[in-house]
Amino acid sequence: FSSTRRWFILLIVALQGFLGPLSSSIYVPAIQQVKLSLHASGTVINATISLYIFTLGVAPMMWAALSERYGRRFVYIGATFIYVGSTVGCALSSNIGLFVAMRALQAVGASAAQAVGAGTVSDLFMVHERGNAMGLFFLGPLVGPVVGPIAGGYISEYLGWNYIFWFLSIMGAFILILLVFFLPETSPIIIKKRVEAKQRLSESQSTTEYKSPPHEQLMTTFMRPFRFLCKPVVLLVSLPYALAYGFMYFMISSLPHQLAYKYGFSSSQIGLAYLANGLGNVVGAVGSGKYADWLLKKLDTKQQERTPEARLSPMWLGISLLVVGELVYGWCVSKTIHIGVVLTGLFIFGLGVGVVQTPSNLYLVDAYQEYSASVISASNLLRCTMAACTPLLAPTILRSIGSGWAMTILASLTLMSTGCVFSVSRWGENMRYKYAKDHS
Repeated sequence: FSSTRRWFILLIVALQGFLGPLSSSIYVPAIQQVKLSLHASGTVINATISLYIFTLGVAPMMWAALSERYGRRFVYIGATFIYVGSTVGCALSSNIGLFVAMRALQAVGASAAQAVGAGTVSDLFMVHERGNAMGLFFLGPLVGPVVGPIAGGYISEYLGWNYIFWFLSIMGAFILILLVFFLPETSPIIIKKRVEAKQRLSESQSTTEYKSPPHEQLMTTFMRPFRFLCKPVVLLVSLPYALAYGFMYFMISSLPHQLAYKYGFSSSQIGLAYLANGLGNVVGAVGSGKYADWLLKKLDTKQQERTPEARLSPMWLGISLLVVGELVYGWCVSKTIHIGVVLTGLFIFGLGVGVVQTPSNLYLVDAYQEYSASVISASNLLRCTMAACTPLLAPTILRSIGSGWAMTILASLTLMSTGCVFSVSRWGENMRYKYAKDHS
């Protein structure tokens, strides 16, 4: 593919990846409307958010396995079709049971790119180009949860909560059209299999003699992401980003109450406050990706050995920014210090999340390139599990000890995650070889 074509394909895939995080939070401002309209309790409505995020973590493991068996294009199109249908179902829901079911199905459809997207990046870009590409692709999971409440707030205020899902349906349909007409198959394994199949067919040879038992292949494919979860190096390199992403949802879910109670913000003002975190996410992810590519080129210039562990150095800066952002935000809100300082804390925290996520994902893709979709889906499960749990814990923790001490605890946990980065930087290569297995 030409350079322009590769970046256009990445744009399409990134748009599909943006759907999941955007849909996770876009209807948060309309929770009260949904609650009254569907005659549901507050507990059930809040649980739909956590259920959605948890499904967003589990479903990619299925899509990753299917992509390595049937190809990336099949997964993107099938998943987006499910997303559009279930989102229409959300808009038309007349009771809470149907709404919960459609939200879960919506998460299944929206989750494909969370795993398969990293594989597409590795298909299209050389190692020294992946940092920038990966940083841009993974803006979706960082910006989506921030942009969602802003868009959802205005749509629900002026049109009603149903129109949030009609808007998402139109967006999903547009992306589906792009996928159908402009997305080719990019998986080298699938392309190679198809070429070999055509060659065998042209030579009039039986294809059955070349296939392993389908049941065995299918089970092996589906179990691969779970086997990656058992690898210490995968867990260690994924944990700092999983903590950062979970703590981001802790702050996002509690921000409306904090700003309304402490500063008297209106709904629209609260929505705009999310931009501080979102801007930090964008700057951190893009800057970290560019730095990762520059670092590899520097190693090539010095003719030094290029290992996946070389990707991890920006994580030290990212974790430092996370700790500073958490402490500034938490104690400034607790003491009702000027809102400008609070937003600065949110920006610094968002910057840290963006810086941490790119090297974490790049390490996994470089270390397990052949099965990048499966390993990223395993990491994604940890991330989404954290993001599903923290909003449920946030109200109780903040009520008990306040935002200052709550964010201090989160900052302490974040600081402890440096142990994971040190372990992988120091012993990652040995761990990869020690636990290496044939996943084919």
